[in-house]
Amino acid sequence: METRLLSLWDGLVGSAALIAIIALALCVMVSAVKLGDVPRHLGVIVGVVILLLMLPAIIVSLWNSMTLGQHLGIATIFIAIILLISAAHRKPRKTRH
Repeated sequence: METRLLSLWDGLVGSAALIAIIALALCVMVSAVKLGDVPRHLGVIVGVVILLLMLPAIIVSLWNSMTLGQHLGIATIFIAIILLISAAHRKPRKTRH
């Protein structure tokens, strides 16, 4: 399961990187990006791709080294955050006077 999920993630990140590089090339062709800025943009794309490829491996290794109590604690924290966010986005009910 883990390796299949990670391979899907790799494919998704690779596709997004390819789209970003193609978009950058198109922007250079229509002169929307200066040639002097291309190395900086490519560096940002490569940096983000490396980060996105390393992040799941780091998270999986950290998760596998945790105990069950730590898993439950993290799950509880995430559930609390989701409930707080959803409560903040709810519209207050109008009361009748």
